[in-house]
This record gives sequence, C-alpha cells and structure tokens, in this order.
Amino acid sequence: MDQGTLIMLNRRHVLAQLSSKTREALVPALLDGLPHTMRDDETEKAVLKGFLEERIPGIVCRPTRECREGQGQLGFSFPIRINEQRVRSSLIINADEVTAYETPYEVMERAIRRFPSAHPGLQVLSECAEQHDVRIGLIGSAALAAVTGLAYVRPQSDIDIIVDAEHGGSLEAFNDAVAALSEELGFSVDAELEVNASGGVKMKEYFSSAKKVLVKYIDSIDLVEKEKLPIYKDAAMLNNRATLEYNRGIL
Repeated sequence: MDQGTLIMLNRRHVLAQLSSKTREALVPALLDGLPHTMRDDETEKAVLKGFLEERIPGIVCRPTRECREGQGQLGFSFPIRINEQRVRSSLIINADEVTAYETPYEVMERAIRRFPSAHPGLQVLSECAEQHDVRIGLIGSAALAAVTGLAYVRPQSDIDIIVDAEHGGSLEAFNDAVAALSEELGFSVDAELEVNASGGVKMKEYFSSAKKVLVKYIDSIDLVEKEKLPIYKDAAMLNNRATLEYNRGIL
C-alpha cells in the first residue's frame, strides 16, 4: 500500500474523493451513520443526491470508531440543515478506496480562482495572508462550497482556515489582522496553526499568554508547551514579545 496515501489519511481537514463504485457500495453505511433524527425519506434522498450525484468529498477526521491498519475515517457534511443543524455522516474506509486527496492549501487556491466566490470574505482574507507572507488553507463549509459549488455558506458564515506554522511570514501580525477583519466585516475567522504537518492548535490560543496549548492530532489531543512547537518566529514577533516582557518587568 502506498505510504503517501496512508499519510494523507492521517491529516485532518484533507478532502478525499471516492470512486463511483465505492460510493455505491458504501450507501448503507452512510445512511446508517446519519443521526436518528435525520433519517426521514426526504433527508435521505438529499443525502444520496449529494453523495452519489454531486460527489461531495469526505473530510479526513478523527476516528470515532475502530479503524484497522490501512483504514481511516471520512466525515461527510451536506448542504442541508434540519432545525439549523448541519446534516452529517461518517464512514470508515480503506486507504486504497480513495482516488484523490486535496489539501486545504490546494482548496484555498481553487477558492480564490472561483467566481462567484464561495464566501465574500475569502478574497480579502487571501490578500491579508499575502501581505503578511503567510500560507493559509481553507477548511470547513467554505472549503466544501469552493470545491462543490453547493450552497454550504451564507454571506455572514464563519470562515475556517489553517495556517502553515512552519512556512514563515509575520504570524503574530496576521493573527492581529484576522481579529480586526472579523470585527470589521462582521463574520468570524477561526484560524488553526498547523504543526508537524498533522497537528493543529488554535491561533488565538497560541498567541495568548498561556504557556501550554492544546494540540489536536488525528488520534489524540495533547497539552504541549508552546516553546516546543515548530512555529516559525520572525524577528518582529520576537521583538514584540521581548518588549511585552520588558514592560511587564520580566526582563
């Protein structure tokens, strides 16, 4: 089995495509994974349309059921809501059943090229990342909207992104800019720093005063000292931190 395929099946937020034959075989498991309150005929019909005809991709996610070697879990989110709750299901799949993967960074590149945009805030957010030399990826509902063209988002929906913590750029300045953008434009930007190619820590939490942060991996959640994380630190960030510590009487 290709090692690269297994690695991708252990990276949170990556989108995965399945063949038509695999999708048809997994229909019973997909429907069985729906919440009991969302198993009416109309909802199941809409779910099957999204899964089989519109080929909605799965999202690599933390397994909630036992996975054998060479397996992983995909979450499926549909552009359907019941009482404001998104209709979702999940499947355990074999690595060799995945025909293609798309990383959040590739999705972001596609989203910027797409017209009309999947979300009105994507262009300004992309420009902000470019200004601070930060590499960002798109995840969540906006990512699915960008890939499928389906109505996953509303004008004021939140945007979920990941930020390549090891790429470089002015990460702390970008964090401040994202907070300002959220307030100015009227929607929330939820940013996660990607560390070690597979873990994620909330960007707000990392740039808080906390000495330890929660890092989510595909199979665990760890409390880690910030200084041990492979986060790129530019000169401006280090100078800002030193100034803050001096003002607080630490230095």
